[in-house]
Amino acid sequence: MGKLNRLITFLVLSLLSNVSLKAQIANKVFKENIKTGYLSQGLSNEYITENPCFSIDNQENWNLQFDDLSLQSTSYSLRIIHCQADWKPSNLSEIEYLEQFNDIPLRNTASSMGTKIPYQHFQINLPKTRVSGNFIAMIYANRNKRDTILTRRYSIYQTEMTVAGKMNFAKTNTLRNTHQALEINLLYPDNYLISSEDDIRIEVRKNNQSENQIKSFPRPIINSMERRITFPFYNQENSVPGGNEYRMIDARSSQQKLSYVASLQTENRYTEIIAALEQPQGNYSYVQRPDFNGAFVISNYENPGQPLICDYVWCQFNLKSAQLPNEKIYVLGAFNSFLKNTSSEMIYKSNEGVYSSRILIKQGIYNYLFASNASTNTSLEGNHAQTENQYEVLVYFKKPGQRNDSLVGYQKIHFP
Repeated sequence: MGKLNRLITFLVLSLLSNVSLKAQIANKVFKENIKTGYLSQGLSNEYITENPCFSIDNQENWNLQFDDLSLQSTSYSLRIIHCQADWKPSNLSEIEYLEQFNDIPLRNTASSMGTKIPYQHFQINLPKTRVSGNFIAMIYANRNKRDTILTRRYSIYQTEMTVAGKMNFAKTNTLRNTHQALEINLLYPDNYLISSEDDIRIEVRKNNQSENQIKSFPRPIINSMERRITFPFYNQENSVPGGNEYRMIDARSSQQKLSYVASLQTENRYTEIIAALEQPQGNYSYVQRPDFNGAFVISNYENPGQPLICDYVWCQFNLKSAQLPNEKIYVLGAFNSFLKNTSSEMIYKSNEGVYSSRILIKQGIYNYLFASNASTNTSLEGNHAQTENQYEVLVYFKKPGQRNDSLVGYQKIHFP
């Protein structure tokens, strides 16, 4: 009986393990002491986005960076995981998708200089891949793959299909003032054998966020003579809410008030930046403002080009509003992966009539917006067809005989 119980326990644990291996992997930080994890190509003052996508021929100098505020002696390793189009791990072995070994130890570390909140900065180059598709950069501690520190998504495309996409204003009267619509054609090469529309999957991202903006594509029309695939949209499935321009806070300095900073509070152990009091703008007309489409930049105003001098500061975001019953309000941006959780939730101060959130961020310039957990609430930011947005169209194709989804087409669209 004891052997039977152990066998049942083993089978249950194996089943649970397999389920976890097949789950979607999202951008996530698992430890409180880990901050500002992102992927970049190592350029100075670059915009840091949420889900970078780059060519398989342009893999040079792409790296993963993050800070550890614990200051403990911890060894970290990088593991690359290949995923299908739905961000679930594929069945490819490491030797099939990587040009070198996996599980690379992080040895490039540096200490912050002159900061009130000290930290260790880690950086490691991403290994080159053999195939296109979706990938996860996973950091784990002390050679224990179960002790995951953070995960970051990125995509690598190989241009085999031509993506001819175009954004326009939505065509119906009810959506024309608030939505933007995608028109798309695909041109594929002679050596492609497309037997079913199920072989193709299209993802449309807006301002580099993870959410697919067009949930379902209609049945495509495949013209094998012209090698063209078209998608006839009849019910405005291709319409995307325009949103509004992002709000901004310039938190590069702990010595002087920069743009959209109401006040500074300097303490011995930290600096607190109070952002200018904001208002809901959903009921106002569209106003054009320059933004980074939700991205952020790490920089120190007094010492530009010196990233290790960038300190961590507490930033207080404030929204003047009546209390919204049965709703939770969040402050979101690429800096927190647009995640609605306890760290991004705003608390209502009834004596001031203000929603407020206090978040630890690294010195820099940040785009952000306010959002509700109620999907029907558009009063906080509003939707305008004129809003400047950046769209990305990613085309995945499972070739005959392949076990993985290849990313064979990519297009970036700026609208309007």
